[in-house]
Amino acid sequence: MRAAAKLVLVLLIIVFGCAGAEKPSVGQSRPQNSGDEEKAMIFSDITPEQAKAMLDSDPSVIYLDVRTVPEFVAGHAPGAYNIPVAELNPATGKMELNAAFTATVAAHLPKDAMVVVGCKTGGRSTTACELLRDSGYTHLHNIVGGFAGMTDASGDIVKDGWSTLRYPIERGDGGERSFSTLSRQ
Repeated sequence: MRAAAKLVLVLLIIVFGCAGAEKPSVGQSRPQNSGDEEKAMIFSDITPEQAKAMLDSDPSVIYLDVRTVPEFVAGHAPGAYNIPVAELNPATGKMELNAAFTATVAAHLPKDAMVVVGCKTGGRSTTACELLRDSGYTHLHNIVGGFAGMTDASGDIVKDGWSTLRYPIERGDGGERSFSTLSRQ
């Protein structure tokens, strides 16, 4: 029952976000619920500019794109891995947590790797960072603004994303870093 309750909580976060929840400033770490101060620095929010600087300065930094396969195929950061944290259930028409997410990530990315995690705007990547942190990843960075940037009610960009900053973009499934390839290995 406890696993089911956690799944429901994660799904609520994905669907509704964390309205009213206090969020750390960009660059500030997010503490783990257990209060374990040693793990408090393993999940921080960063800007797309900071993510690009990290990727440009250190080839060992990994970009993990947690958007759906169609979103990834339409455009993604060069060299990104695609492992969706949530997928559309065709039967219900609703997004559901990808039950194989953490296992697929663990099969391909070392737990001590420096990982920048992105989605469309930063919501799903927050959920992904929380799941990965809880499974032992120690160097996670959530890209606030994600790939598309954040917009206000009128559609104006209020927080740039990877694509709105006109950073390099690849299209296609990503080959060996595609979800279809990673999920079979």
